[in-house]
Amino acid sequence: MVLLASVLCLLSTVLCPLSTAAAAETEEDRFIAILKSDRPSNEKAWACRKLKFAGTVKAVPALAACLTDKETAHSARYALETMPYPEAAAALRDAVPKATGLTKAGIIDSIGDRRDKEAVPLLAPLAADADANVASAAAVALGKIGGPDAIAALKAARPKAPDAAKPALADGLLLCADHLLRAGDKPGAAALFKEVNQPAEPEHIRTAALVGMILAADDPVPLLASGLAGNDRAAQRAALDALHELKGEAATKAAAAQIAKADPKMQVALIEVLGQRGAAAAAAAIIEATKSAEPAVRVAALHALGFLGDPAAVSVLLEAAAKAEGAAQETARDALARITGKGVREALATQLEKGEPVVQSELIRALGARRDTAAIPVLLKMAREGGAAAHAAAIRSLAQLGDETAVEPLVRLLTGADVDPNSDDIEKALAAICSRSKKPDACAAPILAAMKEAVVPVRCALLRAVGRLNSPAVLQALRAAVEDKQAAVRDAAIRTLAENAGLDGAPDLLRLAKEAAEPTQRVLALRGYWRLVGLTAGKPLDERLKMCEAGMAASTRPEDKKMGLTELANVPHLSALKLAESLCADAAVRAEAEAATVRIAAALLGSHRAEAKAALGRLAADGSPAARAEARKALDALDQHVGFITAWQVAGPFRQQGKMCTQLFDTPFPPEQPDAKVAWKALPPPADPALAWQADLLPVADGEQCVVYIRSRVIVPKEMKANLEIGTDDGFKLWVNGKLIHSNNVMRPIVAGQDKAQATLKEGANDFLLKVTQNNMGFAACVRLRNADGSPIEGIRFEPGPPK
Repeated sequence: MVLLASVLCLLSTVLCPLSTAAAAETEEDRFIAILKSDRPSNEKAWACRKLKFAGTVKAVPALAACLTDKETAHSARYALETMPYPEAAAALRDAVPKATGLTKAGIIDSIGDRRDKEAVPLLAPLAADADANVASAAAVALGKIGGPDAIAALKAARPKAPDAAKPALADGLLLCADHLLRAGDKPGAAALFKEVNQPAEPEHIRTAALVGMILAADDPVPLLASGLAGNDRAAQRAALDALHELKGEAATKAAAAQIAKADPKMQVALIEVLGQRGAAAAAAAIIEATKSAEPAVRVAALHALGFLGDPAAVSVLLEAAAKAEGAAQETARDALARITGKGVREALATQLEKGEPVVQSELIRALGARRDTAAIPVLLKMAREGGAAAHAAAIRSLAQLGDETAVEPLVRLLTGADVDPNSDDIEKALAAICSRSKKPDACAAPILAAMKEAVVPVRCALLRAVGRLNSPAVLQALRAAVEDKQAAVRDAAIRTLAENAGLDGAPDLLRLAKEAAEPTQRVLALRGYWRLVGLTAGKPLDERLKMCEAGMAASTRPEDKKMGLTELANVPHLSALKLAESLCADAAVRAEAEAATVRIAAALLGSHRAEAKAALGRLAADGSPAARAEARKALDALDQHVGFITAWQVAGPFRQQGKMCTQLFDTPFPPEQPDAKVAWKALPPPADPALAWQADLLPVADGEQCVVYIRSRVIVPKEMKANLEIGTDDGFKLWVNGKLIHSNNVMRPIVAGQDKAQATLKEGANDFLLKVTQNNMGFAACVRLRNADGSPIEGIRFEPGPPK
């Protein structure tokens, strides 16, 4: 995506310059001009692709002229085939007699995609053309168009067409039959499907025709049953395909009746389709199939039972989960975790009361995997009163679905008079519950109370578990434990702080990194401190810098300094730049220090251009070979991308269930809402200094179909009108000082200057807010500011952060 964006950016720069004098020229006009020029074919093809989205009827003649050039024909027809103008359809029709070979076949294909009925007389003789590619394209296009004339043309061409085109003629007739079926003409569709279903046709053609015959029948069940019962492979495949689409219990029963009669391969296929239908009417036959001597049939049947929702399947699945091996056991366990439906929960409860111990253990495992919190009381009872296997399984399941109500009972098990053989699993269950709990105080209270009287090993276990909670009471308990007279308790507390403490624990970890008794504990504390520094992206820049400076002062080993430099590289501050540069003299961390220097300098080019440029210049002259190359790349980007905003804060991602990015475009999320609370954080610069002009949003999005907001403060020396050049992947809205300046709800790769606008900037600080939508793949944005005459703005600076 980065390479594509770079290529398109270059093309945009070369092909689409925009001056103030040409502002009235539309984007479409520029693309049309390229097609009419003597530009190379690849540039014309690019303009065709742009006109697919930006073109109107005005672009049709220029695109039509490209259809006879094999270098541009594909791109031109690609643009024309979706244009909703009769002129576009006429242009495609007119080009057919002038084209040859694959170019002609491609144009015909576009005509078919438009379903242009006026083209049928033109295509009819071509369906029997001597060129098999042309004949095949015409046959399929006629099929896409459909209707009586197209059907007649295809039938007439079948005896005369070259052999290589005859499968396409059959496909065309099948498409016509599909049109009839969708239009409700079942008799007409059935007759045409039957006509295509000839013994001499390839198997895939016969299969498609037979599917159509079944779906078009007034009563499809006899044809379905016949296809499943016979030995004709095309008929069997057709029946299975049709079974996916047929509704009703009759079809389910007809298919289920064939399971016992079919060979193993067909049994597996039938069971899979019936499972996907989720029809309980097939349950009895599929339960019987779990007894098959064929392993593949047994596994398929167990898998299907998880979708049918029949309570009678519960005992079968439990038996297999408890006593089967390998794939059958894993499949049964998975099905137990999935199965739902009326009576299923009651069937599970019955088995828990009456089942033998090995079955009870499997059921307890299933209850955890099902994430059904209603099962927590039952699991706690089994943990207290069940046999050894049930006891152990219940604790493991509580780790999966237990909540704060399970904490006190688990603590009692751990602190009992007798050492529980599953104490490690109890600790893990408590830790898991604490990790996901939204009620930290309710979880912490019974654990902290129990710690007062617990023996040392149990106190350590409770500390490790409760440490997953981020609450003041827990932090206070850990601070006290760090000073405990028992070495094991002190060690458990330090390790827990290092692994799990929130930002409030940073001062404690910094102190321990300097003062802990054991070297290992000092190392662990410092690693924990650097972990917390990595969580400060939303904190003020000065605060993040102070944490980095304090951490680097406490770091004596090269390994610790390297961790610190990784975090320092994300702090775009002049003092951070100086600190990173100072460490370049340390041979043990030189590579990391140089990399951090380049990254910080690249991020400061917008706000502290002179200092950042000087630092990069020093590295380019005196750094290691790798650092020199990166510094030169950043300096080249500096000269090439003057005026781009390079200091951003980011908020998001924001999503709404079931909505595409284009639908989210007009949804006002908190950054657009007055006085709404928004968690802004600094946006790190791209890892590649050459891309410092971009805001890289892909790491922020964490998925697709969302929006992200970025903001920056643009500081100018006087009031002025500024040209704005915006590039985004995908759509965007841009506000300047609270006023919506420009928007474009599109899906596209980023190209610098894709959209252009103008804004009046006041002297001093101006607040820029950019909303960017994400479809998939790449996700980035860029904004460049220039004077109204296109020249760079002298004295412009960029700062991240909220308005002051």
